[in-house]
Amino acid sequence: MASGGIARGRLAEERKSWRKNHPHGFVAKPETLPDGSVNLMLWRCVIPGKPGTDWEGGYYPLTMQFDDNYPTTAPSCRFPAGMETFNYSEAGFGGHPGVA
Repeated sequence: MASGGIARGRLAEERKSWRKNHPHGFVAKPETLPDGSVNLMLWRCVIPGKPGTDWEGGYYPLTMQFDDNYPTTAPSCRFPAGMETFNYSEAGFGGHPGVA
């Protein structure tokens, strides 16, 4: 199979599953390229703020970059540059390396 074929096949199946059933308010979709095709290796996501918290009512963008080793390798998840995030640093969530 071509490089990344397993990752792309898995992501295509996960996209089908996500489109049928996902948590209310969450958005996750592959990047759409200028020619109308999709890049399954880069997803644009939105996470809603949790009700009853200071983040309630907010919607927080996130990108997920997958590599050819997915699902063995976790995606890289990034908030936009300069966005304030609670309990997150370059070391990961809660300051623990490898949890980002």
